[in-house]
Amino acid sequence: MFGPMRSVVCTAAMMMVAQALVVVAAQDPVPQASSPPAATTPYTPVMTFEVASIRQSKPDLDRGWVVGGGFEPVNSGRFSLQNNNLMNLLLWAYPVTSHQILGWDDLPRELKSAFFNVGAKVDPADDQRLATLPKKQVQLEHEHMMQALLADRFNLKVHWEVRDSTTYNLELVKSGRLRSTGAPPTAEEVKMFGDRGVPPIYQKGGSRNGFEYVAHGATVKELAEMLTGQFGAPVNDLTGLSGKYDFDLKTYQTSDTDRQVDETNPWPPLETAIRDQLGLKLVRSHGPVKFLVIDHVEMPSPN
Repeated sequence: MFGPMRSVVCTAAMMMVAQALVVVAAQDPVPQASSPPAATTPYTPVMTFEVASIRQSKPDLDRGWVVGGGFEPVNSGRFSLQNNNLMNLLLWAYPVTSHQILGWDDLPRELKSAFFNVGAKVDPADDQRLATLPKKQVQLEHEHMMQALLADRFNLKVHWEVRDSTTYNLELVKSGRLRSTGAPPTAEEVKMFGDRGVPPIYQKGGSRNGFEYVAHGATVKELAEMLTGQFGAPVNDLTGLSGKYDFDLKTYQTSDTDRQVDETNPWPPLETAIRDQLGLKLVRSHGPVKFLVIDHVEMPSPN
C-alpha cells in the first residue's frame, strides 16, 4: 500500500547543568561547589537479527502486486517485508530519504530493479527487551538490525558526507486553517493498522491516481518530516505552531510544474494543497544536509 515514510532522526545527549547555591555566612567557610552531574550517555543500539531469510521475488508488474511489511509488533524484533527493493531496505536501515542516498544511480541495473522478500527475527531475550524500550530507542535498534543485515548479506559499505544543498522552510500563511477536529480514526483505519495503532500521519494511494495524506493529531513537525520525503530535501518547521492537527490531503503530483498542461485529475499538487487547505507554504532555501554515500553493495548472499 505504501512504503516506509521515513524521516531524519537525530539523537543528542541531554545536558544537565547543576546550579550551585552558595550561601555565605559570617566566619563560615565558602562551601565547595559540587561537581555537575555527568551528561546523559547517548543510547547505543547493539541488537542484530538472530536469523534472517532474503529471497528475490518476481512480482508481476503488469497485473498488480503488493509491497509492504515491517516490524510486527512495532516494538518487536520480528521483521517481514514483501516485494521491497534495495532502496526500501536502505530506508529501513538509515534515517534518510531516498534523495539523501548518493551512488544509487551508479549501481547495476539488475540490482536496482530486483525485489526481495525478507523475514528475520532477534533472539527471544532481545525481543522481550525491545518491548520495554522507549520508541526512539526501539527505532535505533531497528535501524541497527537492518544495517547489520545489509552489511552481512548485501556486503553493503557506506559512509556519510555533509554537503550544502537545497532545503525548505515551512512557514505560516494563514492561521486557523490547521485545526483539530477531535474525530477518532475510523473503524477501517483501526482494522488496517491493527496492533501497530493508527499513526499520527500516514500516506495511501499511488502515483498513478494520486496520494492521500491523512493525519489524526499530527504535529507540524511530523508534517514537515512527511514533506521532507515528498520534496526530497529537509523541511524545517518555522510556523511556530505547537498543536496537534487533523487533516486529509488528496493530492496528485508534488508541484504545479509536475503536471501536464491537459491534466484532468481534480486533486491539486501537494504544494497547492498545503497552502490552500492548511494555510502553509514551502520556501526554498539551502543549508548543510547529511548524505549517505554507497561505496559498495551486491546481490545478497544465499540463505
